[in-house]
Amino acid sequence: MEITKKNMNTMFWITVILFLILPIILEKFVPIHFYSSYWFLSFPSIFIVLFRFGPKLGITILGVSSLIHIIWEVCEFIRTGELISKEEFEMIIIVNLVKVSVTILTTVYLVKINQHRKELQILNEKLGKLAHMDHLTGLPNRLMLEDYINQVIKISEKYNERFSVMFLDLDRFKEINDTLGHATGDYLLIQVAERLQRSVRKNDVVFRLAGDEFVIVLKDITKEECRNVAERIINEMSDSFILEGMESGISPSIGISFYPENGRSYQEILKNADKAMYFAKLKGKNNFQFI
Repeated sequence: MEITKKNMNTMFWITVILFLILPIILEKFVPIHFYSSYWFLSFPSIFIVLFRFGPKLGITILGVSSLIHIIWEVCEFIRTGELISKEEFEMIIIVNLVKVSVTILTTVYLVKINQHRKELQILNEKLGKLAHMDHLTGLPNRLMLEDYINQVIKISEKYNERFSVMFLDLDRFKEINDTLGHATGDYLLIQVAERLQRSVRKNDVVFRLAGDEFVIVLKDITKEECRNVAERIINEMSDSFILEGMESGISPSIGISFYPENGRSYQEILKNADKAMYFAKLKGKNNFQFI
């Protein structure tokens, strides 16, 4: 039978109520003092509520349960015809006040721990992102590239698939960087990253390796599809870039390797793509070459 959200909520509240009334039921059948049974058995329901609905509702139910048990204890004295002494009444009040105080302090402590845990988690996520992302372009960096390719190798090996790695270097980038300055060079790299992401397929991933070097990983792809992506990149880069108010042209040289034909490890695949990129430069730049 499928457990619905409504059924789960019903089971939750049944558990809470059971723990709240269990001390009363237990005292009827077991020779245990009310204070000790109430103290230990009512705590589980309180903490269940604290973690399920937060401190406000948890403390509210705590107060209500304490009031119910105070009234019940007084009513028991009246029902049995016993006279409740001042000391006994004070003991009832003290037990409940101590329970409320301990639970409130525990709640505050748990809330602070949870808050610190969340802050630490957010900080770790930010540090992890900084470690794996290029701060300039926002693309994954070299560290992320190695992890990603190793994962793709495992998947491709398992399902007998092939994937491609494109190694891209920008022609004339050093000239622009030296002439117009590093700030302009950085702006150009940001624009290049945006154009590369527009050129690739939805599941392809663009990485910035270093400087003006980019790597693209294309999963489950044929040679013809890879050729089409490379041509789109070259066409996209053929449009002029506006730098310092002037039109500037830049072109890519692209080397392409395949798994498993051109290597079965991260180092081999990347090395062969890099080698193919140099072939593209030797052939006049602004083109792509397969290894």
